[in-house]
Order: sequence, then C-alpha cells, then structure tokens
Amino acid sequence: MSAAVAHGAPDVSGVVDLDLLQGELDAARGQVEMWCAQRELSMKEAVAAHKTNMMEAEEQYVRLVEKEKDLAASGEEAQRRKEYERGELEALREEAAQAKELGEGLPQQLQALREQVRREEQELEGKVRALEGKEAVERRTLDAHLTAVAAYGDRLGLRFEIGDAEDLKFFFRNVDPNAHAREFMVAVRVRASGGYELTDADPDVEALTALLEECNKNDNLSKFVRGARAEFRKLVAADEVRAAAARAAEEAKKMPPLPAVALEPAPTPLRALGEDMVPL
Repeated sequence: MSAAVAHGAPDVSGVVDLDLLQGELDAARGQVEMWCAQRELSMKEAVAAHKTNMMEAEEQYVRLVEKEKDLAASGEEAQRRKEYERGELEALREEAAQAKELGEGLPQQLQALREQVRREEQELEGKVRALEGKEAVERRTLDAHLTAVAAYGDRLGLRFEIGDAEDLKFFFRNVDPNAHAREFMVAVRVRASGGYELTDADPDVEALTALLEECNKNDNLSKFVRGARAEFRKLVAADEVRAAAARAAEEAKKMPPLPAVALEPAPTPLRALGEDMVPL
C-alpha cells in the first residue's frame, strides 16, 4: 500500500524552485541580521551617551570638591592674614603708648605721631573688616556647597549605582519612619529608541510605570526620582495603616463583650374611627 501511495504522490520538483526559495530565505535572513545589528549599534550608542553624561556629572562633582578645598584653603589664608594684621595693630598700639610716655617734652611730634597712628589704625581696621567680609562670603559659599552635597546623602538618603546590565539604580533611605536605614530601590535603563525603561523595583510599585512614561514624555528624570520616592512613602504609609488596623482588631478581640440591651416593645397599631384613634 505504501508503494501505491508513493507511486500516486505528485512530483512538485518542477513547480517549486528550491534554489530560488533558498536564495530568498538567505536574503531575508541577511536583512533580519542587518536590522538586528543596527538595533544593537543604536543601543550601544545610547548607552555610551549615558555613560558620557554620568562621567561629566562625576567630573563636575570632582571640580566642586576641588573648589571646596580651594575655598577652605583661602579661608585659612585669610585667617592667617587677619592674625598677622591684628599683631601689627597691637604692635602699633604699643608703640603709641611708648610714644606717649616719651612725648611729654615733644608735644608737637607726639601729636603728629598720634595722627599717624590713628590713620594707620583706621587703615588696618578697614583691612581687617574687608578680610572679615571676604572670609564671611567664602564661609557662606563653602557652607552652601557642603549643605548641597550633604542633602542627598544625609537628608534625602539618595545614592546612585550603575548595575551590571548597564542600568542606573536609585537607592532611597529615610523613607520608612520606623526603619530609616531601610533602602528602597528603582532601576531604569536607556532604551535604544530613546527614553528609559523600568528594569527593577524593590518593593514593586505599579505607579512607577506611569511615572516613567511621563518622564519619557517630558524628559525629566529628576521628577521621576522624586515621584518614585513619594510612591515608596505612600506604600510605607499604607503598610502602617494596615498594621494599625490589625493592632486595633487584636485589641478589640481582647475587650470583654458588651452587655445585652433590652429592646422596647413595638407600639400598638391604631385605626381611625371618625375623629377618635383607638387600639385595634
């Protein structure tokens, strides 16, 4: 029977050109491989641009730290100059006192010396005030830089990290009021087509997807980071509410049952008879 089926099978070798079909398949495979290579190249270019931005941010931070060191050194130098000028002022005052003792027979020279000492004191005091004002400006600038640097690390509890999969991770602390050291994490990665995609979140929050979509529309990653922190805070608040409700339920179970309350009898229905109302 198999021989009969084989004998009855149609011969399609003349209908389908297998070589032509194989050639078309190879051409299609080449186009697909070329498209994949282009997509991979675009993704690598986007990742390289992201790395460049991160390196520029790190360089800016290093420059800020170096400027802080320069300001600190300038403040120390100003303090040394202030002490030196103050020493000179004290020396002039001592010389004026000695001149006063020696000037009993030389009133005119003493008066001239006093005028000179007074002018020099005024000049020195002006220099001291100028140095103090410059020192105050430098100190305020330094404090502003220190405050800005410490805001992320201490108050906001925010730090950054680049993962093995070239994703940017944001770690948040000071979110849970009962565990300030607890860290919440969200990770994003640059898409080859532009924008960011969410790669990880701990704990997982559904609202992060909508926040990242808005970030891709407005190109505002800073707003996304602030929104992620707010969503983590909402999650902690919801957990606190559920925990409080559970504690209240446990406390309610421990309370003694309330005494039974006797109900009043229902009123007797009435019917109208002319102008009077009598019980049924």
